[in-house]
Amino acid sequence: MIKEYDVIVVGGGPAGGQSARNLSKKGYKVLLVEKFQSFEENNFSSAGMTLAPMTEFNLPDSVVGSYWENLGIQCTKELYTWKGKENKGVVLDFGRLRQFLADDSKKHGADVLMGHKYIKKEYKENSVITHFQDITTKENLAYKAKIVIDATGPLRKVMYDDRKEEPELVVATGIEYLIKVKKEVYDVYKDTLFFFLGYKWAQNGYSWIFAMEENILKVGSGKLYIHEETKEVRSMKQLTEKVIYEYLKLNKDDYELLDVHGGTLRYSTSIKDTFYKDKIVAIGDAISTVNPLGGEGIRYAMQSADLAAEYIDKYLKNGKENFEGYRKEWRSKNLLSWQLCELAARRVYTKYSDTQIEDRMRAYHKVSDIDVIIASLFDFKFSKIYKRVGLLYYYLLSNRIKNIFKKKTKKQLRKKKIKQRK
Repeated sequence: MIKEYDVIVVGGGPAGGQSARNLSKKGYKVLLVEKFQSFEENNFSSAGMTLAPMTEFNLPDSVVGSYWENLGIQCTKELYTWKGKENKGVVLDFGRLRQFLADDSKKHGADVLMGHKYIKKEYKENSVITHFQDITTKENLAYKAKIVIDATGPLRKVMYDDRKEEPELVVATGIEYLIKVKKEVYDVYKDTLFFFLGYKWAQNGYSWIFAMEENILKVGSGKLYIHEETKEVRSMKQLTEKVIYEYLKLNKDDYELLDVHGGTLRYSTSIKDTFYKDKIVAIGDAISTVNPLGGEGIRYAMQSADLAAEYIDKYLKNGKENFEGYRKEWRSKNLLSWQLCELAARRVYTKYSDTQIEDRMRAYHKVSDIDVIIASLFDFKFSKIYKRVGLLYYYLLSNRIKNIFKKKTKKQLRKKKIKQRK
């Protein structure tokens, strides 16, 4: 006898956990399935964000690795910092976040199945039968549900049993080292969300240093893959270790390597993903919720879970499908911001020279405070910084024109005086 659920959520990441949490709170019978045996495994997200998601999703302090109040961007030549006078954001402990969401789901009646990977799905009458395999014993299990949520991230495993059905996807990859360092090293970065731009420290992307709990740093690098490489191709491992050895100036004996994790992101430009098909609803990275410019994904993954839950709730109550409404509402809310960020990401990460990046950072630093930068990077409110940069360039151009006229006037006066002497 196959056990039945209202909803099966495949994938225990932030989107999957939030989805199970939402639907179990509404009283539905939910099964959350995670392929790893522990949420501490594959702890791949750098998880830097503002304070807003903590309130938006009612998250406890226990999921926070550290708080940050400053932003730093190291270019090839110069370091630009924006100082805050209070906490502006957090770096989440990704494993603890997922564990909290699963535990909160269980608290409201959901079942959580760990250590089982998705195999296939089949349809019987008005239900979806989803097959899983125990990663240790290789035992196969099957469960029935009225609807299945694909929260398998960029793999999109449940939505697409055949990769040929996928839309065209842009590929990005990243790697991150979790290292324990001496207090004097940690203290430099403990209050700052720290990024690297430019070819010296990154390639077609950016690198970072984020502080976690006492004396632990996350150091990583990510890149977009493009068809043409104009310079020497360096691996993410090489770039990350370059930051550790050359920027932090650490030897192998100066730090303890706690973990190395990473992954590949497969992203659909302009959000062309399939949101719903044959009782399968996609959320999180399965609908490209990682922002292409700043890389923030957790907040938007959880927002997609919240929105999808509203449509799933209506479907389970009245049996009427309106998941096209889910797709339209998500795209209406995010498409323009995503397209602007895609354009900016391609320019900054793959087109701009180091000099161009440096010039822009210098201009941004002159005209903006930390709140304006946060609004641009995390909330995609570009108008303030563009307006300020525009005013700066207008001011500089006006001064340049004035100086040109001053030089011409001085030159004319000198000529006049020379004539008078003659």
